[in-house]
Amino acid sequence: MGTLRTDMLQRAQRNRRVVSLRTSNGLFLGYVLSHNPELLMLRTITRQGLPTGVQTISLNTVTQMHFDDRYVRLIEFKEHNPEVVYALPATPGGLENQYLTIPVLLQRAQEVRQLVMLETQTEGYLYGYVVRVSEDELLLETYTQYGEADGHSVLSFDDVRNVIWSDEDTRTIELLLKQGGLDSSKSMP
Repeated sequence: MGTLRTDMLQRAQRNRRVVSLRTSNGLFLGYVLSHNPELLMLRTITRQGLPTGVQTISLNTVTQMHFDDRYVRLIEFKEHNPEVVYALPATPGGLENQYLTIPVLLQRAQEVRQLVMLETQTEGYLYGYVVRVSEDELLLETYTQYGEADGHSVLSFDDVRNVIWSDEDTRTIELLLKQGGLDSSKSMP
């Protein structure tokens, strides 16, 4: 094992921070419990920040190691804010008594300023706030999964496959926006 890997594992262990390891067997996230040139013992967690167990990993199978990047900080953020991220889904009142269509849902999202995730026919998923709704399209103030502003998008109603009101990702983004983003003050020098 190289000195850079050793240094990173020592820093992660000393600071009690999550590491991400890519191996020939997949991706592992967790806290370093101990390590030597051959073997690493990791208290593993899921991508939601939930503990899964303790695992040993042969270091000769590790192809990449990540510490304090955006993805790892997002996992740590979820782990430290479970009461919000994994709360019961919230929906605006009154929707259960309406005939729902995509335009009705988008109009309601605009009215209550609800951050939504839109599953689209072409782009996959977009996160954001509905800014305007017209006869056949919408303007969305978009954000990345890390809570970073990502401009504005115009979509036709026909391009919106599903509207997701409140899930782990949307609640995480809303909390990140309220708190001013991911904390990178613990960055590795």
